[in-house]
Parts: sequence; structure tokens; C-alpha cells
Amino acid sequence: MLKRNGLMFLAGAAFFALDAAAASAQAKPPTSQKRIPITKEAPGEVVPPAPPRVDTVTVFKTDTMRLQGKTDTVKLTNTVTRVDTVTQAVPMIPRHIGGMYFGAAAGGALPFGAIRTVNEPGALGQLQGGWQGLNNPLGFRVDASLTQYAHSAEYAVLGDRPKVWNVNADLKLNLPIFTHTLGSSVIFTPYVIGGGSMLRYNNLRMKLDANSGGFGPQHAVIASGDNGGATTDTDYHSDFGWNAGGGLSFHAGRKEMFIEARAVHFTHGSQFESSWHVPVVFGVNLF
Repeated sequence: MLKRNGLMFLAGAAFFALDAAAASAQAKPPTSQKRIPITKEAPGEVVPPAPPRVDTVTVFKTDTMRLQGKTDTVKLTNTVTRVDTVTQAVPMIPRHIGGMYFGAAAGGALPFGAIRTVNEPGALGQLQGGWQGLNNPLGFRVDASLTQYAHSAEYAVLGDRPKVWNVNADLKLNLPIFTHTLGSSVIFTPYVIGGGSMLRYNNLRMKLDANSGGFGPQHAVIASGDNGGATTDTDYHSDFGWNAGGGLSFHAGRKEMFIEARAVHFTHGSQFESSWHVPVVFGVNLF
């Protein structure tokens, strides 16, 4: 019995000793024998911040329409179109045209020589046609005009106002100077013109060369068909002569404007001095 109790006492003491050792081991934390190095930043050193994080999100929108037995998918796309319009001013130069032309002119006529002072200046109308190449200096022209001279007050009693029909066939020579004075859109051309003439007139007063006879201080008569004169004669009479003159033309595209003066010379007969019919006109030609 004593031996049994002693064994139980020894077993309890051993159990108590193990329990105390386990409790002591739990109460004391483990320690590490490795040293951890600790360093400080260098003086003035700044640690740069971490770069920002950028997230890119792309959103696609797709709408799906479903019908009975059919599925439609609609994708919406926004398109921005930029249109730049550049306007450049280009000078428009007309294409000049030469060749055959027709035109009209108007102005006045002055009497000189044997018809001066007994007739007064009058109005004139003219039609003309011809040919002038754009790069050809020489051309030709035919024109016909009608002039009605005014009355000279002293000789109004001799009859109605004189009418003079004048037909000319001329050569026309363009002078190659100052061509582009007004720029490339207008061809500026001085020219000379001359040729043969025919005049047909009535009631035209002329001064007798002998300074005797006739009417008034200028010894005026009406030019008649007998190479002489009469105080009254309403018939038309004709004479041939020549003309010469010059002008300035302004050619643009198919049109040409011109201003011109010519002297038309004729002699009615030995009883009269030479007569000069001088038209001054402004005209337009169409090519």
C-alpha cells in the first residue's frame, strides 16, 4: 500500500514539473540573434515620388436591335471633318481676238479749204468693216458716213443744210509702240490710216477762187454738176479724192474702241480751191 502511494506521488510530481516547464516556455518570447542594419539618408537627399498611374479607358457603344427573326447591330461612330478652303485670286486676262470686224462710230466733221466759213461744222454718223489680224500690223477698212453740215447764217438763203456722203477704202497700219501701256488686259495701239475716197453731196456751199461773182462776201455758190456753181441747186453731185489720218485704238477681247481724225481731200473744179472734209469720230468694232 505504501509502495503504491509512493508511485502515485512520484507520477504527480513529474506531471507538475512538465506542466510548469511548458508554461514557462509559453511566457518567454523567442529572440533572434541576427542584427538588422539601420542607415540614414544622405544629407540633402530627396526620395523622388513614384510616377503617377495613368489608366486609359476606351468605351465602345454598341446598340443591338432585335426584331422577330432578325437581329440588327448598330454601331455609332462620331466623325469630325475639317475642311479648309483656300481662295487664290488669279488675274483674268481676256483672250484677244483679231480678224474680221464690223462697227459703228459717231462724231463731228469740220469744213476746210473751199468749203470753210460758208459751211459750219456738223454731226456725223459712220458704219465700218474690215480685217485686222491681232499680230498683223497691216489691215484694211471700208467705211461709209453721212455728215450734215450746219448753216452759215450769211448763206442760209442758198438752200437747205448741206449733206455729205463719204465712202472710203483704206489701208490701216498699226504702230508697234506703247502696246502694253495699259497692262496685258488691253492692247493699246496707235495707227495711221489712208486711201481713196468718194464724196456725194447736195446743197454744199463753195467759195469761188476768182473772188468775183457768187453770193455774199465769200462769193459762195452751190456746187453743181457742171464743175461750176449756181446760186441754187438741190441735186446730188459726186467727187473723188483721197484721205489720210490716224487714231488710237484700245483692244480688249473681242471689242475694240477707237478715236480717230482724218482729212478727206477733194476738188470740185478749176473754179474752186481744194476742199477738205475732216471727220473726227469715236467708234467701236466687234471682232
